Amino acid sequence: MADRRAPDLERLAIEVAARKAQTLVRISQPFSLRDHAVHNAQFLRLPETSQGNLRNQICELISSAIARDLFPVSEPLPSCRALAVHLGVSRNTVYDAYCRLIDIGLVTARDRSGYFVNEAFAKTATAIQSHSESEHPYQSPLDRMMGDAKRPSRMARVDHPDDWDSYDYPFVYNQIEPAQFPIQAWRESMRVAMATSNLEVWSRDAAGTGSAKLVKQLQQRLLGYRGISASYDQILITSGAQNAIFLLGCLTAYLGRGVAVEDPCYPEARNAFEVAGNTVHNVRVDAEGLVVSEIPQEVGLVYTTPSHQFPTSVTMPHERRLELCDRAVQDDFLICEDDYEAEMNFVQARGRPIRSIDTNGRAIYVGSLSKSVAPGLRIGYMVAHADIIKEIKAIRRYMMRHPPILMQEAMAHFIASGALDAHLRKMERRYRARWEITQSALSEYLPDFVIQASLGGTCFWLTGPPDFDSTTLARNLTARSVLIDEGSVFFKDPRQGRRNLRIGFAALPKSEIRDGIKIIAEEVGKLRT
Repeated sequence: MADRRAPDLERLAIEVAARKAQTLVRISQPFSLRDHAVHNAQFLRLPETSQGNLRNQICELISSAIARDLFPVSEPLPSCRALAVHLGVSRNTVYDAYCRLIDIGLVTARDRSGYFVNEAFAKTATAIQSHSESEHPYQSPLDRMMGDAKRPSRMARVDHPDDWDSYDYPFVYNQIEPAQFPIQAWRESMRVAMATSNLEVWSRDAAGTGSAKLVKQLQQRLLGYRGISASYDQILITSGAQNAIFLLGCLTAYLGRGVAVEDPCYPEARNAFEVAGNTVHNVRVDAEGLVVSEIPQEVGLVYTTPSHQFPTSVTMPHERRLELCDRAVQDDFLICEDDYEAEMNFVQARGRPIRSIDTNGRAIYVGSLSKSVAPGLRIGYMVAHADIIKEIKAIRRYMMRHPPILMQEAMAHFIASGALDAHLRKMERRYRARWEITQSALSEYLPDFVIQASLGGTCFWLTGPPDFDSTTLARNLTARSVLIDEGSVFFKDPRQGRRNLRIGFAALPKSEIRDGIKIIAEEVGKLRT
Protein backbone atom coordinates (compact mmCIF):
# COMPACT_ATOMS: atom_id res chain seq x y z
CA MET A 1 0.00 0.00 0.00
CA ALA A 2 2.81 2.36 0.94
CA ASP A 3 4.62 1.51 -2.26
CA ARG A 4 1.50 2.30 -4.40
CA ARG A 5 1.10 5.72 -2.72
CA ALA A 6 4.77 6.65 -3.10
CA PRO A 7 4.50 7.68 -6.77
CA ASP A 8 1.42 9.79 -5.95
CA LEU A 9 3.21 11.58 -3.14
CA GLU A 10 6.22 12.06 -5.37
CA ARG A 11 4.05 13.61 -8.13
CA LEU A 12 2.37 15.86 -5.57
CA ALA A 13 5.75 17.03 -4.29
CA ILE A 14 6.85 17.77 -7.85
CA GLU A 15 3.65 19.77 -8.53
CA VAL A 16 4.10 21.82 -5.35
CA ALA A 17 7.73 22.52 -6.24
CA ALA A 18 6.67 23.57 -9.77
CA ARG A 19 4.05 25.94 -8.42
CA LYS A 20 6.63 27.49 -6.09
CA ALA A 21 9.03 27.86 -8.99
CA GLN A 22 6.33 29.53 -11.13
CA THR A 23 5.57 31.91 -8.27
CA LEU A 24 9.24 32.78 -7.95
CA VAL A 25 9.47 33.36 -11.70
CA ARG A 26 6.46 35.69 -11.61
CA ILE A 27 7.95 37.62 -8.71
CA SER A 28 11.32 37.89 -10.41
CA GLN A 29 9.83 39.10 -13.69
CA PRO A 30 9.89 42.89 -14.34
CA PHE A 31 6.88 44.68 -12.90
CA SER A 32 6.09 45.92 -16.40
CA LEU A 33 4.99 42.38 -17.30
CA ARG A 34 2.86 42.01 -14.20
CA ASP A 35 1.24 45.43 -13.94
CA HIS A 36 0.24 47.24 -17.11
CA ALA A 37 -0.41 50.50 -15.24
CA VAL A 38 3.15 50.64 -13.92
CA HIS A 39 4.47 49.68 -17.34
CA ASN A 40 2.93 52.90 -18.63
CA ALA A 41 4.24 54.90 -15.67
CA GLN A 42 7.98 54.30 -15.92
CA PHE A 43 8.47 58.05 -15.58
CA LEU A 44 7.54 57.92 -11.88
CA ARG A 45 10.75 58.39 -9.93
CA LEU A 46 11.27 59.54 -6.35
CA PRO A 47 13.49 62.62 -6.06
CA GLU A 48 17.05 61.94 -4.95
CA THR A 49 16.81 64.69 -2.33
CA SER A 50 13.58 65.71 -0.63
CA GLN A 51 12.64 67.01 2.81
CA GLY A 52 9.19 65.39 2.70
CA ASN A 53 8.40 61.91 3.92
CA LEU A 54 7.92 59.04 1.47
CA ARG A 55 4.13 59.24 1.53
CA ASN A 56 4.13 62.91 0.59
CA GLN A 57 6.74 62.35 -2.10
CA ILE A 58 4.56 59.67 -3.70
CA CYS A 59 1.52 61.95 -3.44
CA GLU A 60 3.44 64.69 -5.20
CA LEU A 61 4.61 62.31 -7.95
CA ILE A 62 1.13 61.05 -8.75
CA SER A 63 -0.68 64.39 -8.39
CA SER A 64 1.87 66.06 -10.68
CA ALA A 65 1.36 63.34 -13.32
CA ILE A 66 -2.43 63.72 -13.03
CA ALA A 67 -2.17 67.50 -13.43
CA ARG A 68 -0.13 66.97 -16.61
CA ASP A 69 -2.78 64.54 -17.94
CA LEU A 70 -0.33 61.61 -18.12
CA PHE A 71 -2.72 58.95 -16.82
CA PRO A 72 -5.74 57.78 -18.88
CA VAL A 73 -8.96 58.26 -16.93
CA SER A 74 -10.33 54.93 -18.17
CA GLU A 75 -7.39 52.85 -16.92
CA PRO A 76 -6.40 52.03 -13.33
CA LEU A 77 -3.45 53.65 -11.67
CA PRO A 78 -0.54 51.38 -10.63
CA SER A 79 -1.53 48.99 -7.84
CA CYS A 80 -0.04 49.41 -4.36
CA ARG A 81 2.04 46.25 -4.75
CA ALA A 82 3.40 47.08 -8.22
CA LEU A 83 4.14 50.73 -7.42
CA ALA A 84 5.85 49.71 -4.18
CA VAL A 85 8.15 47.36 -6.11
CA HIS A 86 8.79 50.01 -8.75
CA LEU A 87 9.69 52.76 -6.25
CA GLY A 88 11.40 50.47 -3.74
CA VAL A 89 9.12 51.35 -0.83
CA SER A 90 6.65 49.42 1.30
CA ARG A 91 3.08 48.70 0.16
CA ASN A 92 1.70 50.44 3.25
CA THR A 93 3.46 53.67 2.25
CA VAL A 94 1.89 53.57 -1.22
CA TYR A 95 -1.49 52.71 0.31
CA ASP A 96 -1.25 55.72 2.63
CA ALA A 97 -0.41 57.94 -0.36
CA TYR A 98 -3.44 56.74 -2.29
CA CYS A 99 -5.66 57.32 0.74
CA ARG A 100 -4.40 60.90 0.95
CA LEU A 101 -5.06 61.45 -2.77
CA ILE A 102 -8.58 60.10 -2.32
CA ASP A 103 -9.15 62.49 0.60
CA ILE A 104 -8.21 65.55 -1.48
CA GLY A 105 -10.29 64.42 -4.46
CA LEU A 106 -7.61 63.58 -7.05
CA VAL A 107 -8.15 59.82 -7.00
CA THR A 108 -11.13 57.50 -6.57
CA ALA A 109 -11.16 53.84 -5.50
CA ARG A 110 -13.35 51.29 -7.28
CA ASP A 111 -14.17 47.97 -5.64
CA ARG A 112 -12.12 45.11 -7.16
CA SER A 113 -10.86 47.45 -9.90
CA GLY A 114 -8.21 49.58 -8.22
CA TYR A 115 -7.48 53.30 -8.09
CA PHE A 116 -8.47 55.72 -10.86
CA VAL A 117 -8.02 59.40 -11.64
CA ASN A 118 -11.05 61.40 -10.53
CA GLU A 119 -12.80 62.28 -13.81
CA ALA A 120 -14.07 65.62 -12.52
CA PHE A 121 -10.56 66.75 -11.64
CA ALA A 122 -9.09 65.35 -14.87
CA LYS A 123 -11.34 67.61 -16.98
CA THR A 124 -10.29 70.67 -14.99
CA ALA A 125 -6.61 69.70 -15.09
CA THR A 126 -6.70 69.19 -18.86
CA ALA A 127 -8.24 72.63 -19.39
CA ILE A 128 -5.63 74.24 -17.15
CA GLN A 129 -2.79 72.35 -18.84
CA SER A 130 -3.91 73.37 -22.34
CA HIS A 131 -3.85 77.06 -21.43
CA SER A 132 -0.58 77.15 -19.52
CA GLU A 133 3.12 76.90 -20.27
CA SER A 134 4.71 73.58 -19.41
CA GLU A 135 6.99 73.81 -16.40
CA HIS A 136 10.37 72.12 -16.55
CA PRO A 137 12.90 71.72 -13.76
CA TYR A 138 15.83 72.60 -16.03
CA GLN A 139 16.75 75.22 -18.59
CA SER A 140 16.18 74.45 -22.27
CA PRO A 141 19.40 73.44 -24.07
CA LEU A 142 18.25 75.61 -26.99
CA ASP A 143 18.70 78.79 -24.93
CA ARG A 144 22.45 78.55 -25.34
CA MET A 145 22.53 76.81 -28.71
CA MET A 146 20.27 79.29 -30.50
CA GLY A 147 21.42 82.40 -28.69
CA ASP A 148 19.93 85.46 -30.37
CA ALA A 149 18.81 83.58 -33.49
CA LYS A 150 15.17 83.95 -34.47
CA ARG A 151 13.16 81.02 -33.17
CA PRO A 152 10.63 79.44 -35.56
CA SER A 153 8.04 79.51 -32.78
CA ARG A 154 8.35 83.29 -32.53
CA MET A 155 7.94 84.10 -36.19
CA ALA A 156 4.95 86.24 -37.11
CA ARG A 157 1.90 84.12 -37.91
CA VAL A 158 -1.87 84.24 -37.70
CA ASP A 159 -2.67 82.56 -34.40
CA HIS A 160 -6.29 81.71 -33.69
CA PRO A 161 -7.36 80.33 -30.29
CA ASP A 162 -7.64 76.56 -30.14
CA ASP A 163 -11.28 77.03 -29.22
CA TRP A 164 -11.97 79.50 -32.04
CA ASP A 165 -15.23 77.72 -32.84
CA SER A 166 -16.56 78.56 -29.35
CA TYR A 167 -16.59 82.26 -30.25
CA ASP A 168 -19.90 83.68 -31.45
CA TYR A 169 -18.40 85.44 -34.46
CA PRO A 170 -15.13 83.86 -35.71
CA PHE A 171 -14.24 85.99 -38.76
CA VAL A 172 -11.14 83.87 -39.40
CA TYR A 173 -9.59 82.29 -42.48
CA ASN A 174 -8.76 78.66 -43.28
CA GLN A 175 -11.69 77.27 -41.31
CA ILE A 176 -15.03 75.91 -42.41
CA GLU A 177 -18.49 75.52 -40.99
CA PRO A 178 -18.34 71.82 -39.92
CA ALA A 179 -22.02 71.25 -40.69
CA GLN A 180 -21.26 71.79 -44.39
CA PHE A 181 -18.74 68.94 -44.61
CA PRO A 182 -20.04 66.16 -46.95
CA ILE A 183 -19.74 63.49 -44.29
CA GLN A 184 -21.80 60.79 -46.05
CA ALA A 185 -19.82 61.01 -49.29
CA TRP A 186 -16.50 61.08 -47.44
CA ARG A 187 -17.47 58.11 -45.25
CA GLU A 188 -18.30 56.12 -48.39
CA SER A 189 -14.97 57.09 -49.95
CA MET A 190 -13.12 55.93 -46.84
CA ARG A 191 -15.08 52.66 -46.86
CA VAL A 192 -14.08 51.99 -50.47
CA ALA A 193 -10.44 52.91 -49.79
CA MET A 194 -10.30 50.55 -46.80
CA ALA A 195 -11.73 47.57 -48.67
CA THR A 196 -9.76 44.34 -48.23
CA SER A 197 -8.97 44.28 -51.94
CA ASN A 198 -7.23 47.65 -51.56
CA LEU A 199 -5.22 46.74 -48.47
CA GLU A 200 -1.97 46.11 -50.34
CA VAL A 201 -2.17 49.55 -51.94
CA TRP A 202 -2.47 51.76 -48.85
CA SER A 203 -0.73 49.62 -46.21
CA ARG A 204 2.64 49.41 -47.97
CA ASP A 205 5.50 51.90 -47.83
CA ALA A 206 5.14 53.73 -51.13
CA ALA A 207 8.66 55.22 -50.84
CA GLY A 208 8.76 58.18 -53.21
CA THR A 209 5.47 57.52 -54.98
CA GLY A 210 1.85 58.31 -54.14
CA SER A 211 -1.62 57.14 -55.09
CA ALA A 212 -1.77 56.51 -58.84
CA LYS A 213 -5.56 56.78 -58.64
CA LEU A 214 -5.43 60.26 -57.13
CA VAL A 215 -2.85 61.45 -59.68
CA LYS A 216 -5.12 60.20 -62.48
CA GLN A 217 -8.13 62.01 -61.02
CA LEU A 218 -6.11 65.21 -60.85
CA GLN A 219 -5.03 64.75 -64.47
CA GLN A 220 -8.46 63.95 -65.85
CA ARG A 221 -10.70 66.16 -63.75
CA LEU A 222 -9.31 68.92 -61.56
CA LEU A 223 -6.32 70.11 -63.57
CA GLY A 224 -8.12 69.90 -66.89
CA TYR A 225 -10.92 72.00 -65.43
CA ARG A 226 -8.32 74.65 -64.57
CA GLY A 227 -6.71 74.57 -67.99
CA ILE A 228 -3.58 72.64 -67.00
CA SER A 229 -2.27 69.63 -68.91
CA ALA A 230 0.17 67.42 -66.98
CA SER A 231 1.65 63.94 -67.31
CA TYR A 232 2.02 61.50 -64.42
CA ASP A 233 5.65 62.45 -63.77
CA GLN A 234 4.73 66.14 -63.52
CA ILE A 235 2.42 65.71 -60.50
CA LEU A 236 3.33 65.21 -56.84
CA ILE A 237 0.90 64.66 -53.96
CA THR A 238 1.77 66.61 -50.80
CA SER A 239 0.45 66.99 -47.28
CA GLY A 240 -1.43 70.15 -48.12
CA ALA A 241 -0.21 73.26 -49.93
CA GLN A 242 1.93 74.23 -46.93
CA ASN A 243 4.01 71.08 -47.34
CA ALA A 244 4.51 71.84 -51.05
CA ILE A 245 5.69 75.36 -50.19
CA PHE A 246 8.23 74.08 -47.68
CA LEU A 247 9.53 71.47 -50.12
CA LEU A 248 10.11 74.19 -52.71
CA GLY A 249 11.87 76.24 -50.04
CA CYS A 250 14.21 73.30 -49.39
CA LEU A 251 15.03 73.01 -53.09
CA THR A 252 15.73 76.73 -53.42
CA ALA A 253 17.92 76.75 -50.32
CA TYR A 254 19.82 73.76 -51.71
CA LEU A 255 20.47 75.79 -54.86
CA GLY A 256 21.69 78.73 -52.79
CA ARG A 257 19.20 81.19 -54.27
CA GLY A 258 16.89 83.57 -52.43
CA VAL A 259 13.08 83.66 -52.49
CA ALA A 260 10.85 86.65 -53.31
CA VAL A 261 7.46 86.79 -51.59
CA GLU A 262 4.57 89.21 -51.72
CA ASP A 263 4.33 91.89 -49.06
CA PRO A 264 1.81 91.63 -47.50
CA CYS A 265 1.72 87.87 -47.90
CA TYR A 266 0.70 84.54 -46.43
CA PRO A 267 2.98 84.58 -43.33
CA GLU A 268 3.25 80.79 -43.13
CA ALA A 269 4.85 80.77 -46.59
CA ARG A 270 7.36 83.47 -45.68
CA ASN A 271 8.23 81.58 -42.51
CA ALA A 272 8.55 78.26 -44.35
CA PHE A 273 11.03 79.70 -46.84
CA GLU A 274 13.06 81.30 -44.06
CA VAL A 275 13.11 78.16 -41.88
CA ALA A 276 14.26 76.17 -44.93
CA GLY A 277 17.35 78.39 -45.05
CA ASN A 278 16.45 80.96 -47.70
CA THR A 279 17.10 84.68 -47.80
CA VAL A 280 13.60 86.12 -48.20
CA HIS A 281 12.99 89.28 -50.25
CA ASN A 282 9.69 91.11 -49.78
CA VAL A 283 8.06 92.56 -52.91
CA ARG A 284 5.29 95.16 -52.82
CA VAL A 285 1.70 94.31 -53.75
CA ASP A 286 -0.66 96.75 -55.50
CA ALA A 287 -4.25 96.54 -56.78
CA GLU A 288 -3.13 93.96 -59.39
CA GLY A 289 -1.05 91.76 -57.12
CA LEU A 290 2.71 91.25 -57.04
CA VAL A 291 4.65 94.15 -58.61
CA VAL A 292 6.82 92.21 -61.08
CA SER A 293 9.20 95.12 -61.82
CA GLU A 294 10.34 95.14 -58.17
CA ILE A 295 11.48 91.50 -58.03
CA PRO A 296 15.23 91.35 -57.20
CA GLN A 297 17.43 89.78 -59.87
CA GLU A 298 19.26 87.41 -57.52
CA VAL A 299 16.28 85.25 -56.44
CA GLY A 300 15.77 81.64 -57.49
CA LEU A 301 12.04 81.45 -56.69
CA VAL A 302 9.12 83.90 -56.68
CA TYR A 303 6.11 82.99 -54.55
CA THR A 304 2.75 84.48 -55.55
CA THR A 305 -0.99 83.96 -55.00
CA PRO A 306 -2.42 85.32 -58.28
CA SER A 307 -6.04 84.12 -58.12
CA HIS A 308 -6.84 85.80 -54.80
CA GLN A 309 -3.77 87.43 -53.34
CA PHE A 310 -3.26 86.50 -49.72
CA PRO A 311 -4.34 88.54 -47.76
CA THR A 312 -5.73 91.36 -49.96
CA SER A 313 -7.80 89.08 -52.28
CA VAL A 314 -6.85 91.07 -55.43
CA THR A 315 -6.54 89.10 -58.66
CA MET A 316 -3.48 89.35 -60.89
CA PRO A 317 -4.53 90.23 -64.47
CA HIS A 318 -3.46 88.16 -67.46
CA GLU A 319 -0.98 90.77 -68.69
CA ARG A 320 0.92 90.81 -65.42
CA ARG A 321 1.04 87.01 -65.37
CA LEU A 322 2.69 87.10 -68.79
CA GLU A 323 5.11 89.74 -67.52
CA LEU A 324 6.06 87.48 -64.61
CA CYS A 325 6.72 84.56 -67.00
CA ASP A 326 9.01 86.77 -69.11
CA ARG A 327 10.96 87.91 -66.02
CA ALA A 328 11.39 84.28 -64.94
CA VAL A 329 13.17 83.49 -68.20
CA GLN A 330 15.14 86.73 -68.22
CA ASP A 331 16.46 86.41 -64.65
CA ASP A 332 16.48 82.59 -64.45
CA PHE A 333 14.07 81.95 -61.56
CA LEU A 334 11.13 79.62 -60.84
CA ILE A 335 7.57 80.72 -60.04
CA CYS A 336 5.56 79.15 -57.22
CA GLU A 337 1.92 79.74 -58.12
CA ASP A 338 -0.15 79.09 -54.98
CA ASP A 339 -3.63 78.95 -56.52
CA TYR A 340 -5.38 80.00 -53.33
CA GLU A 341 -9.22 79.92 -53.58
CA ALA A 342 -9.09 79.67 -57.37
CA GLU A 343 -12.62 78.30 -57.53
CA MET A 344 -14.15 81.20 -55.56
CA ASN A 345 -14.65 83.91 -58.21
CA PHE A 346 -18.03 85.60 -57.82
CA VAL A 347 -17.72 88.62 -60.12
CA GLN A 348 -16.28 87.21 -63.34
CA ALA A 349 -14.79 84.02 -64.74
CA ARG A 350 -11.48 82.88 -63.25
CA GLY A 351 -8.33 83.69 -65.19
CA ARG A 352 -5.91 81.16 -66.66
CA PRO A 353 -3.30 79.85 -64.20
CA ILE A 354 0.28 80.97 -64.76
CA ARG A 355 1.19 77.31 -65.22
CA SER A 356 -1.11 77.09 -68.25
CA ILE A 357 0.46 80.09 -70.03
CA ASP A 358 4.08 79.35 -69.11
CA THR A 359 5.95 78.01 -72.15
CA ASN A 360 9.33 77.51 -70.48
CA GLY A 361 8.54 75.08 -67.64
CA ARG A 362 9.33 77.58 -64.88
CA ALA A 363 5.88 77.82 -63.25
CA ILE A 364 5.14 75.43 -60.38
CA TYR A 365 1.43 75.11 -59.65
CA VAL A 366 0.50 74.42 -56.02
CA GLY A 367 -3.07 73.44 -55.17
CA SER A 368 -4.97 72.16 -52.17
CA LEU A 369 -7.74 69.61 -51.79
CA SER A 370 -7.99 70.42 -48.09
CA LYS A 371 -9.16 74.03 -48.08
CA SER A 372 -12.07 73.29 -50.42
CA VAL A 373 -13.27 70.25 -48.43
CA ALA A 374 -11.82 70.32 -44.89
CA PRO A 375 -8.48 71.82 -43.78
CA GLY A 376 -7.78 68.88 -41.50
CA LEU A 377 -7.50 66.43 -44.40
CA ARG A 378 -4.10 67.90 -45.40
CA ILE A 379 -4.00 66.81 -49.05
CA GLY A 380 -2.36 69.02 -51.64
CA TYR A 381 -0.49 68.66 -54.89
CA MET A 382 2.19 70.23 -57.05
CA VAL A 383 2.43 70.39 -60.84
CA ALA A 384 5.80 71.23 -62.39
CA HIS A 385 8.43 70.23 -64.93
CA ALA A 386 9.22 66.52 -64.53
CA ASP A 387 12.81 67.28 -63.47
CA ILE A 388 11.60 69.62 -60.71
CA ILE A 389 9.13 66.99 -59.49
CA LYS A 390 11.92 64.41 -59.47
CA GLU A 391 14.07 66.51 -57.12
CA ILE A 392 11.14 67.61 -54.94
CA LYS A 393 10.05 63.98 -54.63
CA ALA A 394 13.53 63.07 -53.40
CA ILE A 395 13.44 65.86 -50.81
CA ARG A 396 10.00 64.74 -49.66
CA ARG A 397 11.24 61.15 -49.35
CA TYR A 398 14.05 62.23 -47.02
CA MET A 399 11.63 64.33 -45.00
CA MET A 400 8.45 62.25 -44.63
CA ARG A 401 8.45 59.49 -47.28
CA HIS A 402 4.92 60.31 -48.51
CA PRO A 403 1.52 61.48 -47.28
CA PRO A 404 -0.79 58.68 -46.02
CA ILE A 405 -1.82 56.55 -49.01
CA LEU A 406 -5.17 55.71 -47.38
CA MET A 407 -6.22 59.37 -47.41
CA GLN A 408 -5.05 59.72 -51.01
CA GLU A 409 -7.07 56.67 -52.07
CA ALA A 410 -10.16 58.02 -50.30
CA MET A 411 -9.76 61.41 -52.00
CA ALA A 412 -9.36 59.69 -55.38
CA HIS A 413 -12.73 57.98 -54.92
CA PHE A 414 -14.25 61.20 -53.58
CA ILE A 415 -13.28 62.98 -56.82
CA ALA A 416 -14.17 60.07 -59.14
CA SER A 417 -17.65 59.73 -57.63
CA GLY A 418 -18.43 63.36 -58.42
CA ALA A 419 -18.68 64.24 -54.72
CA LEU A 420 -15.95 66.91 -54.94
CA ASP A 421 -17.59 68.65 -57.89
CA ALA A 422 -20.96 68.61 -56.14
CA HIS A 423 -19.42 69.94 -52.94
CA LEU A 424 -17.56 72.76 -54.74
CA ARG A 425 -20.72 73.86 -56.56
CA LYS A 426 -22.62 73.87 -53.28
CA MET A 427 -19.93 75.83 -51.43
CA GLU A 428 -19.57 78.33 -54.28
CA ARG A 429 -23.27 79.14 -54.01
CA ARG A 430 -23.09 79.44 -50.23
CA TYR A 431 -19.93 81.56 -50.24
CA ARG A 432 -21.27 83.82 -52.97
CA ALA A 433 -24.29 84.63 -50.78
CA ARG A 434 -22.08 85.23 -47.74
CA TRP A 435 -19.66 87.32 -49.80
CA GLU A 436 -22.51 89.62 -50.85
CA ILE A 437 -23.90 89.86 -47.31
CA THR A 438 -20.45 90.61 -45.85
CA GLN A 439 -19.67 93.26 -48.46
CA SER A 440 -23.03 94.95 -47.88
CA ALA A 441 -22.65 94.92 -44.08
CA LEU A 442 -19.08 96.28 -44.22
CA SER A 443 -20.18 99.13 -46.49
CA GLU A 444 -23.07 99.94 -44.19
CA TYR A 445 -21.43 99.68 -40.78
CA LEU A 446 -17.85 100.72 -41.62
CA PRO A 447 -18.25 103.54 -44.16
CA ASP A 448 -14.91 105.13 -43.23
CA PHE A 449 -12.99 101.98 -44.18
CA VAL A 450 -11.66 101.21 -47.65
CA ILE A 451 -12.72 97.75 -48.80
CA GLN A 452 -10.20 96.29 -51.22
CA ALA A 453 -11.96 95.49 -54.50
CA SER A 454 -11.78 91.79 -55.42
CA LEU A 455 -13.41 89.21 -57.64
CA GLY A 456 -14.33 86.87 -54.83
CA GLY A 457 -12.72 84.70 -52.16
CA THR A 458 -13.79 84.06 -48.59
CA CYS A 459 -12.23 87.17 -47.00
CA PHE A 460 -12.27 90.95 -47.23
CA TRP A 461 -9.24 93.21 -46.76
CA LEU A 462 -9.97 96.54 -45.11
CA THR A 463 -7.94 99.69 -44.52
CA GLY A 464 -9.04 101.96 -41.69
CA PRO A 465 -8.64 105.70 -41.12
CA PRO A 466 -5.16 107.12 -40.32
CA ASP A 467 -5.69 106.90 -36.56
CA PHE A 468 -6.97 103.29 -36.61
CA ASP A 469 -5.08 100.42 -34.94
CA SER A 470 -6.31 96.91 -35.83
CA THR A 471 -4.23 95.25 -33.09
CA THR A 472 -6.11 97.12 -30.38
CA LEU A 473 -9.41 96.40 -32.10
CA ALA A 474 -8.69 92.65 -32.31
CA ARG A 475 -7.82 92.55 -28.61
CA ASN A 476 -11.00 94.40 -27.61
CA LEU A 477 -13.22 92.24 -29.82
CA THR A 478 -12.21 89.00 -28.11
CA ALA A 479 -14.03 90.20 -25.01
CA ARG A 480 -17.20 90.33 -27.12
CA SER A 481 -16.67 86.85 -28.59
CA VAL A 482 -15.52 88.17 -31.97
CA LEU A 483 -12.35 87.11 -33.80
CA ILE A 484 -10.69 89.01 -36.66
CA ASP A 485 -7.24 88.92 -38.29
CA GLU A 486 -5.22 92.05 -37.59
CA GLY A 487 -3.21 93.35 -40.53
CA SER A 488 0.25 93.69 -39.02
CA VAL A 489 1.04 89.96 -39.10
CA PHE A 490 0.89 89.86 -42.91
CA PHE A 491 3.63 92.46 -43.44
CA LYS A 492 7.36 92.10 -43.05
CA ASP A 493 7.25 95.43 -41.20
CA PRO A 494 4.24 95.09 -38.85
CA ARG A 495 3.83 98.87 -38.72
CA GLN A 496 2.68 98.84 -42.35
CA GLY A 497 -0.37 96.78 -41.42
CA ARG A 498 -1.48 98.81 -38.42
CA ARG A 499 -4.53 100.17 -40.28
CA ASN A 500 -5.49 96.87 -41.96
CA LEU A 501 -7.69 93.99 -40.90
CA ARG A 502 -9.01 90.86 -42.59
CA ILE A 503 -12.58 89.62 -42.29
CA GLY A 504 -13.20 85.96 -43.18
CA PHE A 505 -16.76 84.65 -43.39
CA ALA A 506 -16.39 80.94 -44.29
CA ALA A 507 -16.85 79.67 -40.73
CA LEU A 508 -20.02 81.68 -39.98
CA PRO A 509 -23.66 80.99 -40.90
CA LYS A 510 -24.85 83.82 -43.14
CA SER A 511 -27.55 84.76 -40.61
CA GLU A 512 -24.86 85.83 -38.12
CA ILE A 513 -22.56 87.85 -40.38
CA ARG A 514 -24.33 91.22 -40.10
CA ASP A 515 -24.61 91.00 -36.30
CA GLY A 516 -20.92 90.25 -35.99
CA ILE A 517 -19.88 93.13 -38.24
CA LYS A 518 -22.17 95.46 -36.29
CA ILE A 519 -20.24 94.58 -33.12
CA ILE A 520 -16.97 95.28 -34.94
CA ALA A 521 -18.32 98.71 -35.93
CA GLU A 522 -19.33 99.44 -32.33
CA GLU A 523 -15.82 98.68 -31.07
CA VAL A 524 -14.28 100.79 -33.85
CA GLY A 525 -16.50 103.66 -32.71
CA LYS A 526 -15.26 103.29 -29.13
CA LEU A 527 -11.64 103.49 -30.31
CA ARG A 528 -12.29 106.71 -32.18
CA THR A 529 -14.10 108.56 -29.38
